[in-house]
Amino acid sequence: MSKTTNSFKQFAWGILLFSIVIMSSCEGPVGPPGPPGPDGLDGEVIVGEVFEIIGTFSEETEFGIAGDYGFEIFDSDMVLIYHLDAVFEGDVDLWRPLPRTEFIDGVGIFNYSFDFTFFDYSIFMRGNFNLNQLGSEWTDDQVFRIFILPGEFINGRMDFSDQAALLEMMDMDEQEIKRIPLN
Repeated sequence: MSKTTNSFKQFAWGILLFSIVIMSSCEGPVGPPGPPGPDGLDGEVIVGEVFEIIGTFSEETEFGIAGDYGFEIFDSDMVLIYHLDAVFEGDVDLWRPLPRTEFIDGVGIFNYSFDFTFFDYSIFMRGNFNLNQLGSEWTDDQVFRIFILPGEFINGRMDFSDQAALLEMMDMDEQEIKRIPLN
């Protein structure tokens, strides 16, 4: 190997090392600031909604009642609906989750069920007999409690039958729940 080739290799390595040092220490001017982001909720945390509705099922409404939330819900949110079945001693409510099936001796089977979208819900009755045969205790002035739970609060171990725990999670008292007449 000649002395010239060895000197050339050292010179090339020196230029390469010098270039790396110079390039890594270069910094350009700071660019302009980006556009401002959308306005936030100023620290507001959305923890779900709960409200009650009261409605009457009839042949004219095809044994259904419906309404809208007044706000949009998200894909991850869960909608739960409970039916007020009885009130004991004046202030102890018995709520049953939907769907709910009832057996009427000598008449047949019917149920209360529901469906929902991002902005509305419907509660309906279906049976294997003419629902006009039902007494008013099943159709008139029925009360339902609707919970909209944010997806981030939902886990597989939650007991959705425990409304007291749901209200506590939502930091809400029963007295705060609004009742909305539908028809």
